[in-house]
Amino acid sequence: MKNCYILKSCLYESTRNLAVELRFKYQNIFSTKVNGANNLTGKRESIVGVELLLDFNFLLERGVSHTEINDIISLGEAAHSAIDYASQLTSKGVVFINLERSNLCDVKILNRVINLNKMLNTLGVQLVIEITERNYCGRCLRIIQGLTHLRSFDVKLACDDYNFIGHELGARDVELLLYYDYIKLEMPVGEADVNRMNEFIKYYGSDKKIILEKIEENEQLNNVDLDNVWGLQGFAYCKGIQLPKNIQISLSRAPHK
Repeated sequence: MKNCYILKSCLYESTRNLAVELRFKYQNIFSTKVNGANNLTGKRESIVGVELLLDFNFLLERGVSHTEINDIISLGEAAHSAIDYASQLTSKGVVFINLERSNLCDVKILNRVINLNKMLNTLGVQLVIEITERNYCGRCLRIIQGLTHLRSFDVKLACDDYNFIGHELGARDVELLLYYDYIKLEMPVGEADVNRMNEFIKYYGSDKKIILEKIEENEQLNNVDLDNVWGLQGFAYCKGIQLPKNIQISLSRAPHK
């Protein structure tokens, strides 16, 4: 444990003090039907979920450095605030919130996620915990233990920004196969990478729900096989919707339970 990223950090108290500055927005996720939607009503009817996102610009405008933002995220303050606000998103069908791999050893965060999942499920809302691609913790066993614990309570999991280009089809990525219900892929630019993504979607799309994200223009999908794609996300469809400031302030000051 002497090499633990979290235990070596001396910045926890300072990140706690910055927690009050956190603001969130959400971005809608659309079904592939949004491709043919030519009016606002059709677009709204294509919404299948939302992702809760930390408002980085709000922090930067207040002089919070990139290093401090990184600590807020990696040490769990962003996760606690996201859990606070996600409990208010009861009118959404599927709600994605982000968790770092470095948060998967935090028992308090894990228990709060499990309780949030139970509460939202009773309201007909599905919670999905999106595990980000950042890996400060290497191959720490606590990561797998955290994922296993969440799965044992039927918490749905998503893998963020999966490296489909570096993945060999047919190779056993145990974590991908055993833990994740959703796979999020960043929309590529080059033709070769798009073809590679199509192969990946065809291979995994029948067992996993695939979401293509960071789509800037609808035309990027011209050569994409959408038959096995569950959702589309990006500025082409939704710039992000700011959440009410007054609610966020009261929630961010609430004690962690």
